[in-house]
Amino acid sequence: MAFFKKYSYIIIKLFLNQFAISLFGIGLAFACGYANNNKLLLITSIFSVVFYLFLQYAIMWEVGAKDGITATSRHTSRGLWRGLVLGVCANAINIVAALLIFSKVFTGAENQVSAVGQFIAMVLQGMYQGILSQRVGSGAQINDFWWVYFLIMIPAILVSALAYIIGNYGWHFTNILIPKNKDVKNNGRPK
Repeated sequence: MAFFKKYSYIIIKLFLNQFAISLFGIGLAFACGYANNNKLLLITSIFSVVFYLFLQYAIMWEVGAKDGITATSRHTSRGLWRGLVLGVCANAINIVAALLIFSKVFTGAENQVSAVGQFIAMVLQGMYQGILSQRVGSGAQINDFWWVYFLIMIPAILVSALAYIIGNYGWHFTNILIPKNKDVKNNGRPK
């Protein structure tokens, strides 16, 4: 319970970022759909997903960095599992939506439960709309397959886990995320 008390704000922040980028992705999908440009739809969707994952990375890197400093100063365990758990918790509604969509496997056809799941997924995973609307070899769209809704959560969960670990140890993929500190030589940034 202490875990959720400490990290509930982060979980909500991760979820709200997802919702905001989803609306951004839906807007781009509508614009590209209106222009009847499928290539642009795919490109903007990939851009939206990368932007979403970068935002998740930035939040989780910061959380990991703070927890790493705390663990070092108190000589406690780093708890590297926290990033994975935070990623799963932030995707809890997506998991529920994927399970609702999975219900059509038992009935063999679309039903009201899976339709609700698809609506939730459409609203919360709008950044993937351009990718999911692409057609595969059989002519079906990617979003026709129930298992896709489980797969599209994996990048966000893995980025959350990896960013937490990287932040916990103070490693960097980019100097963008290192805050400037005028009191430290080189602004606290490694060369």
